[in-house]
Amino acid sequence: MKEFLPSNSNPWNKEKAQLLLRRMGFCVDLNSINRYLLMTPSDVVDELIQEAKDLPPTEAPEWGFWDNKEFNDSGKNKGYYHTILQKQAFTDFQNNAFRERLVLFWSNHFVVEYLDVNQPAYLYQYYALLQTQALGNFKTFVHQVGLTPAMLRYLNGYDNKNSSPNENYGRELYELFTLGQGNGYVQEDITETSRALTGYNKTVRFGPITFNENTFDKGSKNIFGRTGNWGYDDVIDILFEEKKDLIANFICEKLYKYFVSPTHDDAIVSSLATTLISNNFELTPVYSQLFKSEHFFDVKNRNVLIKSPVDLMVGLHKTLGFTFNDTIDLEVQFKNKCRDMGQIVFSPVDVAGWQGNHDWINSETLPKRWEFTDYLLIIYWKNNNNQFKKLIISLVGEKETNPKVIVNALKDFMFCPYEMKEEERLEAIAVFRGEVPENYFEDGTWNINDDSVPRQVYDLMRFFITLPEFQLK
Repeated sequence: MKEFLPSNSNPWNKEKAQLLLRRMGFCVDLNSINRYLLMTPSDVVDELIQEAKDLPPTEAPEWGFWDNKEFNDSGKNKGYYHTILQKQAFTDFQNNAFRERLVLFWSNHFVVEYLDVNQPAYLYQYYALLQTQALGNFKTFVHQVGLTPAMLRYLNGYDNKNSSPNENYGRELYELFTLGQGNGYVQEDITETSRALTGYNKTVRFGPITFNENTFDKGSKNIFGRTGNWGYDDVIDILFEEKKDLIANFICEKLYKYFVSPTHDDAIVSSLATTLISNNFELTPVYSQLFKSEHFFDVKNRNVLIKSPVDLMVGLHKTLGFTFNDTIDLEVQFKNKCRDMGQIVFSPVDVAGWQGNHDWINSETLPKRWEFTDYLLIIYWKNNNNQFKKLIISLVGEKETNPKVIVNALKDFMFCPYEMKEEERLEAIAVFRGEVPENYFEDGTWNINDDSVPRQVYDLMRFFITLPEFQLK
């Protein structure tokens, strides 16, 4: 797997920097792009990864380790606390770039649904674990997430006792979390694994969930052909010893489909899997290899991923960098509008998670995508319409008067690189010109500091967000 090394024929440029920022984070920040173009792409990836690794988890709220009695005594329902944490997640999406991009990915891998968990403290603890382990060791991640109270509640580990084994978590551990459906295990492995996972069902008032020796199945179990009085730790050890190749390929294919293309490349996935195994399942070397690779920057991998609702809303907001009326709770707006487009943070559609890409868009969600992104532009406009003019000047300078150049510059900033159809370009130019006579652009009557410019840019953006290519990243 070759590392991308810039050359005269294949340079490190703005388009590649934008691709990297959209995939590793949520937005294209103009100031960051200008700085990153002075660095090597390898150094940029290293910096983004290191920044993510250095971030501490979100500070625990006062209620982060409460039990049910403390929530009941607070006088507020649990939905109030769930909303607080969802708002916090949207704040983190805006500020923490790659770390939170990974948290979103892993929350759709190790799925829990907050209404089923129904304990806000459990949800916070799960969220903090995702933040802590997203750049850590995958084996450790698997081990720890299965013992989070949120997961024990969601997939019935809490109900798994020697007297009445529950196979739910044992099945999803293999099918969804490590191996893939029907890949390297049989029903007997699930049954025996579930027996080994018994005992984690001791709690008081839905506080911490701890191990109960009395509800653990102490009998002999046979898992992947190995027999013994296995417990939770043994299950994870046996799984990663016996099935490491399958695990590595399954996880690396999933990473590839999320970050690169829905159509995976077997050779690239295999190379990433080798890296994961050779680094004892440390995730950071895999991220580094992928984002530094020549393959990642290949033009065929552009415009092949459809933005999730979070990408769409947070990405537009952060890319433009515009301010809004501080009486608007933007995080609540993000939460509600992403929900209406099919993405509820901390509640994927089911245990298999959001399938993404084309599943994001249908006859119901597409009009909402137009409406909700337009809503953002409207609140920016109402707060300070002059910021539209400032943005276009930052892109083209104060002397530019050619509408075609201006339209292309904004298109290149807001979209992944693509060739706009000529009829769309002409329509975009007409939208930008608006009511300004055409000859004004030619005889020097119009300039980019005119009072008409904020409205012209605003109208052009509103046109751009309706184009199909705006849904891609």
